[in-house]
Amino acid sequence: MAPLTSTKPDEDQVLVEERSSARILTLNRPRQLNALSFQMVSRLLELLIAYEEDSNVKLVIVKGKGRAFCAGGDVPAVVRDCSKGDWRSGANYF
Repeated sequence: MAPLTSTKPDEDQVLVEERSSARILTLNRPRQLNALSFQMVSRLLELLIAYEEDSNVKLVIVKGKGRAFCAGGDVPAVVRDCSKGDWRSGANYF
């Protein structure tokens, strides 16, 4: 299986820690109260599918960095993209 860690900035929004048979996923946008960006949702889906297929993974913990676990979807980012004419961003997100 290909490694699931990366140095890409978008993937820094979800930090991955491996501890034995556990995986700890940390939402890493504390200034936005860990509001989920499209990139975060895509990365979480990628990781969870991989973990589902990996018999060595027995536990997945998702937590938030900073004072909030997750504020929900990053609606201001979708509005910003739509106001620039990028309606596909919003359509893809939802």
